[in-house]
Amino acid sequence: MKGEPIKISALAIVYNEEHNIREYLDNMSFADEIVVVDSFSTDATTEIIKKEYPHVRLYQRVFDDFSSQRNYTIDLAENDWVLFFDADERITEKGVEEIKSLFYKAPEESAFWVKRVFYYQGKPLVNNSFNEDRTARIFRKSKCRYSDKLVHEQLSIKGKSRVLKNAIQHYSFRDADDFLQKRLQYSRLKAKEFHQEGVRTNILHFTVRPAYRFFKYYVLKLGFINGKRGYEVAKILGYHVYMRYVYLRELNKSSKKILVIQQKMIGDVLASSIICKALKEEYPDAQVDYMAYDFTRPVVQNNPYIDHLITFTSEQRKSRLALIKFALSIRRKRYTAILDAYSKWESGIIVLISGAATCIGFKKWYTSFFYDKTITPDWRIENSALVHRLQLAEALTGTATPVNFPKIYLEQKEIEYARQLMAAKLDINKPVIMLSIMGSDDIKSLPVAEMSKIADFVADNTGAQLLFNYLPKQADKAQEIYNLCKPETKQKVVFDFYIDDLRQMIAVLSQCNGLVGNEGGAVNMGKALGVPTFTIFSPWINKGSWNMLTDTHKHNAVHLQDYFPEIYGEKHPKEFKEQSIELYKKLQLALFEDKLHSFLETNIVTQQLHPLP
Repeated sequence: MKGEPIKISALAIVYNEEHNIREYLDNMSFADEIVVVDSFSTDATTEIIKKEYPHVRLYQRVFDDFSSQRNYTIDLAENDWVLFFDADERITEKGVEEIKSLFYKAPEESAFWVKRVFYYQGKPLVNNSFNEDRTARIFRKSKCRYSDKLVHEQLSIKGKSRVLKNAIQHYSFRDADDFLQKRLQYSRLKAKEFHQEGVRTNILHFTVRPAYRFFKYYVLKLGFINGKRGYEVAKILGYHVYMRYVYLRELNKSSKKILVIQQKMIGDVLASSIICKALKEEYPDAQVDYMAYDFTRPVVQNNPYIDHLITFTSEQRKSRLALIKFALSIRRKRYTAILDAYSKWESGIIVLISGAATCIGFKKWYTSFFYDKTITPDWRIENSALVHRLQLAEALTGTATPVNFPKIYLEQKEIEYARQLMAAKLDINKPVIMLSIMGSDDIKSLPVAEMSKIADFVADNTGAQLLFNYLPKQADKAQEIYNLCKPETKQKVVFDFYIDDLRQMIAVLSQCNGLVGNEGGAVNMGKALGVPTFTIFSPWINKGSWNMLTDTHKHNAVHLQDYFPEIYGEKHPKEFKEQSIELYKKLQLALFEDKLHSFLETNIVTQQLHPLP
């Protein structure tokens, strides 16, 4: 064979494997690197690796589940091709030669499967379903990822795959006690998985299923041919199934499973995430899921207070049949409580069908039909948008939570990528300000002529580079605003810097020195990222509801009601929705020029730019 072989990485996740680790590392010695992730073993596993195998890259990570542990380990590999064998698996000499032969040229496959022969008490199990096992152990990390299942995790493979000729030896258990303890670990993880899926136990789980598992392995799969060993294995497998449902019953009795619903725009979805935080702080062991529109996912991605994000689509909202099917899928998850921060008819139907014991929403003329408890909103309360949401949580927990603004959780790699994007288009030695030049629609957007004046003012008073934030459908309006700007301002606007991926846009915003413009999702994201904001409210939006964090120097906001209170009197600003475009004409830069200048001076002019690479 000719040519330079492709480099491969051997990976393993281990815990208390002192009886296996030497043989495993010796068996993998043909790999170009070996990476081991230990779950804080209490035996001599890590000492053996450190003293006897110093070339091995050893890491430690608290074990949560097999999928996340394996995916974490994959990310540590320096090579694209990896061998991910368990510490109790051995490749035969012929198997090693077969694997090595694969990498003298680039394989067209993305993964390779291996057959496993199971050993028990030093001898292989014969004529048993164990030996029908196939598992993907060799693959390209760029094409493969493990599923999010807690146990019996599966490798998702993009591309071709095939089974290798030579089987591996699997020393999965040394004796009956070792086998039992391992199966009980799987029982606990499977019970947790079932609990998350909303599975409830019944008499069949404790009788028929364990008995069938014994019968299947001992009789149907000819386990009796293995004599006493076959009987012991079948008995433990039956007990493993029984204990799975014992653990599940305990989980169902002791834990809460809560769904928070927010079917609206980005700002609302971000705001309602504080409900999840309040619930987790009161019930640390509860499962808290969050339901929101699919396009809003980026603002709550990586939120540590949300266990599962359930996405809802506009198609499901528009189709009655699709809505009912979706509601039935929620029912199957068997939530103990649902908090509906949206409280409209479509979310009410979902709540009604859910079967949850406790359902809480906002009081409207029709909502008592859907909810056990309702909260009466009071728009005159300061920060009411957040206060009302926390009242939903309080109705369940009985504990009042101080008002706090939600946060967005970015990964460091997302921030680094945003910095690279900005460095490619911007002068990293100058401040960067994002202008929210358009709201979600015309009645939430300052007229283009006035917005262009604000762009001129910001450019004149900061010397900053300006990024326009707008939706793709608003491109013509964005161009109109740009055309109305002064020539000096146009030179500072990086007009071709547009990102259509919301998560990337959030990361870029996190690296800006400030945000100025129309109230909406961008402003709320800026606040959640700790970016200074200057907000211009639409005449029909209640400033008091969304005017959070303006008690600090980092945030300021203006509303037509600040300058013409006589227009509103005691009426809710929402009553002026139809007059919004006409009223916008009164909200001119001259009214709040001093406020904007003070904001820019404090947060931009006197501050340094975030360092970019």
